[in-house]
Amino acid sequence: MSVVVRPAVAEDAARLAEVSRAAIGESAASHYTPAQRAVWAARRTTEAHLRYVGTTSVLVAEVDGGVAGFASVALSAVDGLVPGEVDQLFVDPSAGGRGVARELLAAVEALARSAGLTGLVTHASWRAVPVFERAGFRQEEVESVTVDGEVLTRARMVRALS
Repeated sequence: MSVVVRPAVAEDAARLAEVSRAAIGESAASHYTPAQRAVWAARRTTEAHLRYVGTTSVLVAEVDGGVAGFASVALSAVDGLVPGEVDQLFVDPSAGGRGVARELLAAVEALARSAGLTGLVTHASWRAVPVFERAGFRQEEVESVTVDGEVLTRARMVRALS
């Protein structure tokens, strides 16, 4: 299986929303309650992903010509994100365990380095923490966010690019 990483385009937005909702619904099921996943997934709209493509650097991983996952990183401060903030990392559950996330994070790191950034930060779901750890991130603290009345916990993680 070959993973090809490319920049996202506006036409990817609907598929990115589908992938993120599938990952939240299936892959995160053992880490978050149905209610937590429902409010989290409700925010994953085509319009939101179109905005992400327009404001951050979104990278798409393709396997056999289809979108298998994506990641985004802010290369400058935008929409409350700091430079080097990996805001999204989602892999379609059907493509899990095949190195898609690893390839996406390697591409994010290369893009950040080429932009002159010296570090990355993310707010990883519990499902994503091991993936980020394998990519060299380390946990700094546990955070809680409230989304439509549901409290979700996550880990703030950092990675130096020295």
